[in-house]
Amino acid sequence: MTPTEMRHAASRKRTEVRVLEESAHSLRAVAGSIRGLLSGIAGISRTVWQGPAATQFEREAEAQSRNVDQQADEIASEAGALETRADQLRAEASRLIHEAVRIEALQTVADPTGAQSPGIV
Repeated sequence: MTPTEMRHAASRKRTEVRVLEESAHSLRAVAGSIRGLLSGIAGISRTVWQGPAATQFEREAEAQSRNVDQQADEIASEAGALETRADQLRAEASRLIHEAVRIEALQTVADPTGAQSPGIV
């Protein structure tokens, strides 16, 4: 891979990093907006009505609240996975740029006039 190709690959990786980070941010926002969404329903129900139907409703509301919170945790976990992948791609892009610079430096040393030396890669 030539230094120019390395720079283009690094640019593509950085673009993917931005997309992954934006997606992770969106997922974290969704997780935050649904976490705890149903947590107060059972408590409110206890102040309004009582009896077997109310008790059954409260149990169901609490179960659904736990389910929604679990879904929020899973969404947040996926956001974390996207962020981890973004970090990996950022590191790969950085390595590509450093390698391109190293190769260009070697080429400059081999031919200080600036002409490309095909034998050094």
